[in-house]
Amino acid sequence: MHFELGSLRFDLISDGLFELRPETFVKVTKGRNAELLDKTKFRPRIKVGFNSLLIRGEGQTVLIDPGTGDKERIAERRSYNLDWPRNLLPALRELGVRREQIDFVVLTHLHWDHAGACTTVGPGGQIEATFPKARYVLQQRELDGARAGVASGDDGYAADDFEPLAQAGKLDLISRDDHELLPWLTLHWSGGHSPGHLVARIGFPGEQKLMYLSDVLPTTAQLPLESGMSYDQNPAELTEAKRKFMTLAARERDIVVLVHAPRNRIGFLSETTPGTFRLEHLSP
Repeated sequence: MHFELGSLRFDLISDGLFELRPETFVKVTKGRNAELLDKTKFRPRIKVGFNSLLIRGEGQTVLIDPGTGDKERIAERRSYNLDWPRNLLPALRELGVRREQIDFVVLTHLHWDHAGACTTVGPGGQIEATFPKARYVLQQRELDGARAGVASGDDGYAADDFEPLAQAGKLDLISRDDHELLPWLTLHWSGGHSPGHLVARIGFPGEQKLMYLSDVLPTTAQLPLESGMSYDQNPAELTEAKRKFMTLAARERDIVVLVHAPRNRIGFLSETTPGTFRLEHLSP
């Protein structure tokens, strides 16, 4: 699906579905979403999506969270029943966007389902940048956390997704909590889900904006502030990030993207009572 905000064109690209157990995807201690843990009422596994965002305008082409990529990932394909092959790279071709035309790849964090497409297997069997002319933008804390995760055996990270980029000098590392990448694109540290997790906000000052919340709010199942995923590394930090960014999005009437929603992928948040949110879906 595509839409425009002023001079910016947005293409929301589905990278495909995969499966998770409800008790890992929705971790909640109270509230209506606790129903998802009742195995008598729900299937053992649930389908979730992955939604990348392509932005073109003002002479720049930006890709946010390119998804899983085309490296084999045999273990993940078996564990998560990944749709294969993944959809992002074919979708870019259908949109007439060559890999060499991507100027920036923004990485909200380095988990393999978000960052796997950063690299690919080259003609000689070497791992190389998928988007050869792009700068890859992420938080310094995320790179540090991913390296620590790889060293400790955390299978949420894969060194081949980011170390070849570091070795080639293609990483632009952010050290501040708030960073203006372009006049119409700002990046904000949230933490919570991972050490350097970022939220992206896109749009010109004084105009309608879009917020890519990534795993701060991956689907509507995580709308309650107390809810999250078992993958979240700092639940207390995540709750405060949700409160901050969801309140901002509701107040400013930002369009929000739900990164793991298989359908109803964008909408507007509203705060019905303090700390309680609902999402009004926008038609695809």
